[in-house]
Amino acid sequence: VDTFFGDTISMVVIMTCCVVGIIVNVFILVIGYLDWATRKKLPNCYMIVSCLSSSRLLLQGTVLYSTLCQGTHHWNVLRVQSALLVLSSTACLWFAACLSAFYCVKIATFTQRHFLLMKLRISGMVPYLLLGSMLVSLISSVPFIWTDFSVHLCNSTRSSVKNTTGDSTVGNISYFKVFILYLTWMTIPLLFFTASSTLLIASLWRHTKQMRRNMTGFKDLSTQVHSNAIKTLISFLVLYFCSFVAEILLGIPSCLAKSRWKHSICSFIVAVCPSIHSILLIFFNVRLKQTFKGILLSMRGRILSPFVLSFVLIIN
Repeated sequence: VDTFFGDTISMVVIMTCCVVGIIVNVFILVIGYLDWATRKKLPNCYMIVSCLSSSRLLLQGTVLYSTLCQGTHHWNVLRVQSALLVLSSTACLWFAACLSAFYCVKIATFTQRHFLLMKLRISGMVPYLLLGSMLVSLISSVPFIWTDFSVHLCNSTRSSVKNTTGDSTVGNISYFKVFILYLTWMTIPLLFFTASSTLLIASLWRHTKQMRRNMTGFKDLSTQVHSNAIKTLISFLVLYFCSFVAEILLGIPSCLAKSRWKHSICSFIVAVCPSIHSILLIFFNVRLKQTFKGILLSMRGRILSPFVLSFVLIIN
């Protein structure tokens, strides 16, 4: 009974996080589409954020489906789910690295020649970076279509699940080899993201020290912009490290990691981290924040009015 209630609560929490994340990311995509429809051109930052939200929609939708249909051991279904999870999670990391690099090049104040050249060219490079990230994510997910999952799943006796579904198309690629490849594809963008975030933090820290030495009594607006960006990136860094570790633990063969709670906790982290950061993106982006606040204010006078007004005070 305890196991049943524990699994039920875990499913409800994960599904709730996924639904919240889907709603928030749909909101970000709609605002991006409206901006594009009005201007006929999407700013580079919104372009990256829109791609990031799209990949998160795919990730959370796949996690939601996997949670609803857990226990399904049909091989073709497992391969499609695994390929979609790898595609979306890898794309999230690559788009995160693109966003971090874009902020770093645009905001950081390093004076090295190569950095200054990158600052001039980064706007034109964004579409190619996004396209390259998408292609790399697609390539990294392809091996999972032909993977043999018989060493990855375990039944109630903790032995490998055999092909009892009658599916004759058994994968011929070892899961362990694909997992090592997956780990490599996940680590590379995380290293890029960490490096660019560290450079930006160093630049902003140096700028803050200079401002303290030359304090005039007036608040520097550029410092506020930089602070908002660094808050976004620091939260992004923490959340993605947590998500990265959780996804790796989920990918480790179940026969080697037998804890039921391991799967529930890691699934929760994978579901909640993108949702939290999508909400933070709204708070730290002026356009998204104002639009979101306007939607909440339009709900005044309804049954949710006390909750809405308190939430408006929070985001202010």
